[in-house]
Amino acid sequence: MSIRKRAAAAYRPRVGEPVLDSRTGRTGIYMDTIGGEHYLRPPEGGCEWTARPEHIAPAAPAGGGAARESAAAAEPAGRTGPARRAGPSAVHAA
Repeated sequence: MSIRKRAAAAYRPRVGEPVLDSRTGRTGIYMDTIGGEHYLRPPEGGCEWTARPEHIAPAAPAGGGAARESAAAAEPAGRTGPARRAGPSAVHAA
């Protein structure tokens, strides 16, 4: 009797899906697979890089706490919404 373990099915990302390249630690957007390598690009744009399929995993959800906190830190203090314009009634009300 043979006790062979089956390899787990490889993770197959969809085009446009954020993925984590465990070899480099970078998060990228999956673009395509050519010649057995996945092509990824930075989420903010830039040069693509290649990664082996065994180094690719789903990226953390976009609405994660760390991403939300860093976005809040980048927001200028005191701004809670779009700037309000004074309408004609505000000008003539005095």
